[in-house]
Amino acid sequence: MCQILAFKLAKSHVEPIKKTGASLLISALLFSTVIAFLAVNLAGAQADSTITITSDGSVEGTDQIQREGNVYTFTGDISGTIKVGKDGITINGAGYAIKGNGAGIDLRKDSTAIPHAYGDVVVENVRFSDKSQIFTSSNGNIFLNNTFDGGGIEIKGNNGGKGNVIKNNVFINGTPSISADYSGENVVTENDFINCRIFLALYGKLDFDRNYWSDYETLYSDAKEIGHTGIWDTPYNYNKTDWSDFPFVDSNPLVNPTNGAGASQINGEPTSVPTTSMDGNESGSFPTELIIAVGIVSAVIVSISLLVYYKKCK
Repeated sequence: MCQILAFKLAKSHVEPIKKTGASLLISALLFSTVIAFLAVNLAGAQADSTITITSDGSVEGTDQIQREGNVYTFTGDISGTIKVGKDGITINGAGYAIKGNGAGIDLRKDSTAIPHAYGDVVVENVRFSDKSQIFTSSNGNIFLNNTFDGGGIEIKGNNGGKGNVIKNNVFINGTPSISADYSGENVVTENDFINCRIFLALYGKLDFDRNYWSDYETLYSDAKEIGHTGIWDTPYNYNKTDWSDFPFVDSNPLVNPTNGAGASQINGEPTSVPTTSMDGNESGSFPTELIIAVGIVSAVIVSISLLVYYKKCK
């Protein structure tokens, strides 16, 4: 009689545990399914997102850009490409990033139509992540205080693509970091080139002066600083290649990085310089894809653990 009573008491405690375990198991499986669904949709959104600044100045495709007259300021990171449809505007990234492989800021009216593009555009304080770029074939643009991680600037133009100024940017692992095809003369000054040795200029000219080159001391081990000017006494010469009609020579290479150039300096106030790893992610930040992967793995582990526990309680 005592054994029967004990069995009934034990069973009365096990049944709620089994029900709770089953509920938790179902919840964990549902959680993992939802996370996987979000991962797929996020990947698609990042790849396909297109934002447009229209000819009347309005912004379509995002709520992360605030307009004030002809100045467009980021209020958060953006995934995808910004298609510019208006001359004479300023795009201020305010230190935020454009993300997505192949994404960037496109000034061209048509990707195949040269030299049709919008000009006199200023792009400043933008972090170009995931090999994102600026595309243009127009004149008189200024690209200032941006950081390019694996990406760069592509200038193409038939009697166009000239008079552009590329200044105070940071280029990291660019291949190429700047290309100028069938373009006019463009100024490249006071930029930091970190692990960048590839530039393309097919019937186009890039005038380099006063830039910092991370491999300079390796290439010119006998070079000396000219007094206390911060300039090396030996020009930096990137030899002419089969793809380049002009040699790339910086006659006044800088001894030290510009420090504070790129999107690390906002409104004249220096902020922390982003530390970028080889895969394009900033040190100290957690990519969305990593967070999703951790969530899925955690859900699977919980599911397996509950399943084992549930079987033991049978």
